[in-house]
Amino acid sequence: MFRTIVAALFSLVSLVSSAYADPPNAKISALASGALLLNGKTADLASIEAEFKRLRTNNGEVWYYREDPQTEPTPQAMAVIKLVIQYRLAISFSSKPDFSDAVDDKGRSQPRKR
Repeated sequence: MFRTIVAALFSLVSLVSSAYADPPNAKISALASGALLLNGKTADLASIEAEFKRLRTNNGEVWYYREDPQTEPTPQAMAVIKLVIQYRLAISFSSKPDFSDAVDDKGRSQPRKR
């Protein structure tokens, strides 16, 4: 009986903690060369799309960094944004390649709160 109660409490604690856990995220870096990184590793659009599908089912979000944002985005960078829209994912823009900041709606860099 005691073991059953302990197991039930453990399950309840796990459920509650997962409800308050941060949503999963994918860190996308769009480099000026056209290369894309997914969580720091070279990726193609197919693997990024697969990750976005996973994020969609888990209410995740995209953290997006684009190298040299003063120039026109590469076709690959634009394709990533189109996938974000297609999968209706939340997106957070970063001006730093380590994703330590988030750009607010007024274009100001703020330290990331996570």
